[in-house]
Amino acid sequence: MNGLDLAQDLAQRLRGHWRRSLAEPLWGRSAILVLHRVLPSEQDARLPHRAPWCLGPESFERLLVALCDVARLVSLPTAMATHHDPKARIALTFDDGWRDNIETAIPLLEHYAIPASIFVNTAWLGRPGGHWREVIGEGLWQAHAAPRIREAMGDAGLPLPPMPPRHPDDAYSRALLAYFMQLGQVNPQRLADVAAQLCDEPGLPHHGIDPFSMRRLESDGLIRFGARGVDFTAFEPQSEERIRWQVQRSRRTLARLCREPLPVLAYPEEHPSARVQQIVQRCGIQAALAGSGGWLSHRSNPLALPRIAIAQPVAHSPGRLFDYLLGQL
Repeated sequence: MNGLDLAQDLAQRLRGHWRRSLAEPLWGRSAILVLHRVLPSEQDARLPHRAPWCLGPESFERLLVALCDVARLVSLPTAMATHHDPKARIALTFDDGWRDNIETAIPLLEHYAIPASIFVNTAWLGRPGGHWREVIGEGLWQAHAAPRIREAMGDAGLPLPPMPPRHPDDAYSRALLAYFMQLGQVNPQRLADVAAQLCDEPGLPHHGIDPFSMRRLESDGLIRFGARGVDFTAFEPQSEERIRWQVQRSRRTLARLCREPLPVLAYPEEHPSARVQQIVQRCGIQAALAGSGGWLSHRSNPLALPRIAIAQPVAHSPGRLFDYLLGQL
């Protein structure tokens, strides 16, 4: 972090604490936060190619403590209901269903008695795989899979990744982040196809939650599960028939695994189009979550309810977190 970045970071932290000291009105406000992966190592979570999507145990606990200081952490249905409490209501949601979250985040949620909702891609339950960013990125970071990944990307006519050094470091992590940004311009279906091809190869670890853990967590009462589609492919490029299959199949799977699955759907993309929303509504969905946005309001579209994404740098600093949250109003 250079001198300008340090100055901006300090300004954000100080402004957040100052705005908090003014007790800016959050009367009747509600928000839904979205997180992805809580890793068992804070150092691993801080790597540049992971920080936008991952937290470590310390930053996650700091986030919980800071949020409890300014809001009531409630279940998703409670956050979606209108209220007139002087304290804001905030619900935590996790996308994808990472096993890391079960092993690292859930014990902290249980310790503080904080409810949360996990939206899973049902084809990934108890199986190897994941979003293309994790399949490709983690394979490159582990180095041994890099030649095979380069081959698969080349065969698909996609940009080739940087080769890992003998000992991957921060510089290589930054190179991976830049590579992710480059791949962000590629048709997501092509990336999903490559990721699926790589996942079919033997030896890939199982990063997704298993059905037994889902049943156990639901029975404990703090965690509820909702659908995010069958696979990780964005809905937008798919046909109406395929989108309907994604929604209906994933909901049927959850109905078999959970006693009371959430009736709310989470889209696999941040900004679902009007077309996708209409198809989802025709599947009987009355409320669905987008991947970004701000605080809930009476003007919020129930078929694309906004969520506030939390990244590692924001979660680690209470002042910066509060400044960030108020900036979403």
